[in-house]
Amino acid sequence: MKLTPLLFALSLSIGPLAASAQTCPAQSSEEAAAEVRSSFNAWLQAVEHHDLEKTMAIFSSTLRFQYQGVPDFGYDHLLAIYQADFSRPDAPVWRPNIENTIASPTLVTLFGEWTLVPVNGGDAITHNRGVDVFQREADCVWRVVASLNYADKRSVAVDTQDRRSPAEVKHEKLQPDRAGAIARVNRQQ
Repeated sequence: MKLTPLLFALSLSIGPLAASAQTCPAQSSEEAAAEVRSSFNAWLQAVEHHDLEKTMAIFSSTLRFQYQGVPDFGYDHLLAIYQADFSRPDAPVWRPNIENTIASPTLVTLFGEWTLVPVNGGDAITHNRGVDVFQREADCVWRVVASLNYADKRSVAVDTQDRRSPAEVKHEKLQPDRAGAIARVNRQQ
């Protein structure tokens, strides 16, 4: 996958936000990447323990969350999704595999694959690809300002009575009142 056009598009869409990072102490690209990875690992622990406040702390209040085939949404909608998921002890969980990190002193981008699995283990329910863009905000904390996500081609719904696209199935999962709805998938390699 060519990353240059994607990074250019991301820089144009969130470039104006970079001004807020300039009030913070200077960091090298390596320091920025290390700080984001540390924050990301702490976020994983917060999600694991259903700590809503710490889970949401990694997201900017101006977050723009995009998922292929679903209308964009922001912080408040994501909060409602986590509230619904955390209220269900049997809700499936997303497990990340961060494949690449690209960092500058003002932006850090994590590229990864996300796998939705049953909370108690078992076969993967679905796979997503994702790009999370972090930026230092006025309080000098790195937060996700943009999250771009799409279905991995290995995941398709197999319910022959259900004529919805995988994007429509994912949209159903993102709705707070239907969070955790599990679609069966077939892995095609």
